[in-house]
Amino acid sequence: MLLSHRQLCLILLCTTQFVALLDFSITMIPLPQIQHSLGFTPGGLQWVINAYGVAIAGFLLLGGRAADMFGRRRVFLAGVLLFTAASLLGGFSHSPAMLVATRALQGLGAAMFSPAAFSLLLAVFPEPAQRNRALGAWTAVAASGFVAGLILGGFITDLLGWRWVLWINVPVGALVLALSPALPAGKPDAAAASGTLDVWGALLVASGAAMLVFAFANSEHVGLAHPLTFALVAAALALLALFVWVESRVAAPLMPLAVFWRRSTGGANVVSLLANTALGPTFVVVALAMQEVLGFSATRTGLGLLPMAIAFTLASAWAGPALIARCGTKPVIVGGMLLFIGGLALLGSALATLSAWGASILPGTVLAGIGYGLAFPAWTVAGIDGVPEADHGLAGGMLTTTQEVGSAVGLAVGVAVSIAVLAGGGTAAQGYSSAILVSACLVAAGLACAVAILPGRAARQEATP
Repeated sequence: MLLSHRQLCLILLCTTQFVALLDFSITMIPLPQIQHSLGFTPGGLQWVINAYGVAIAGFLLLGGRAADMFGRRRVFLAGVLLFTAASLLGGFSHSPAMLVATRALQGLGAAMFSPAAFSLLLAVFPEPAQRNRALGAWTAVAASGFVAGLILGGFITDLLGWRWVLWINVPVGALVLALSPALPAGKPDAAAASGTLDVWGALLVASGAAMLVFAFANSEHVGLAHPLTFALVAAALALLALFVWVESRVAAPLMPLAVFWRRSTGGANVVSLLANTALGPTFVVVALAMQEVLGFSATRTGLGLLPMAIAFTLASAWAGPALIARCGTKPVIVGGMLLFIGGLALLGSALATLSAWGASILPGTVLAGIGYGLAFPAWTVAGIDGVPEADHGLAGGMLTTTQEVGSAVGLAVGVAVSIAVLAGGGTAAQGYSSAILVSACLVAAGLACAVAILPGRAARQEATP
């Protein structure tokens, strides 16, 4: 049975979003193999993940703006081409610097094609009923991409080697490019085309996030308490403060402060930032612990992380939305984050005396996955609550940006803490344990912000005209 034109477009667009999420998780599993092959230091290894995440965080909003200005299909194809070329080059990496650079280019490509693909999806399905079904498919495929990355990362590494976790993108990208004429050409938005790109804003937020990650990564050599670490953190915060200042001055900012300063939107972004500081460390630290301490293969490691990913997917797709409809967003965020903190505390305590996957890793990761999965859709809804429909894409992009920055910074902090424990004479298991427990403290700070900042249902109703 032949596919209709719309079905083909939906498959193409969902495939690119699937790959964007897949590439965030697929490189988590072969990290030990990458380290041994290219000679990464323990602190530098995190850049395999963070170069991709920071590039997406820094340029996602710029990519969406560029799609409006220059045409969605044009920017989509440029992003897919860049992503595919970077994947090909990354597989040939012969040094840490080359792999990190190509991962950053992959992230830049994803930051271009992801918002353009979302806009194209809305253009292909303008009718509300069909659009809702298409968005449901988009969401489900995106969520499954992260899960698939954990499984494929293990299988591909064991069967073909770690380089193929990058090369697998090449035939997919080539197929999308070959079938791209099926996508609507569209025209640049007239209002957007007359404006300017806020390139300085994108460079500042990307530089600030990268500097913050580097501050903790560099502590591997100088120590967390070294003055240079504090100086780098201060420089990163200065860059991010300069970003806020620039956004208040330019005519077409990436992040209009009037939207961000809304209590619900701003609070949701702060919560997203702090909650996601635990996401990167949990997956990466547990993957390293299973391989380096328990001696798991890459395939067994991916399967060992699968219960947490499934718990997150089920909670975010079904339980979370049902509870939001019944209780509102704030109670679900608070309850979910309490479970998330409890799971992290359980996992961190068990990792200190890591002995078996079932007893040490499974209970904490599943509980953490459920908690995060409940809270995630709730803060997403809170982030667009009361925002005009025309700004929903902007509000969603802001949440994605804070999510990526939080995950990158959290991973950097977790790795720095783990290395500090090792430098102090602790074991690898104790280092992994400390990293997770510090993450739990950061999520607890996010919980406090949720309680203090986010409005309750009654407050939102009073504010609604």
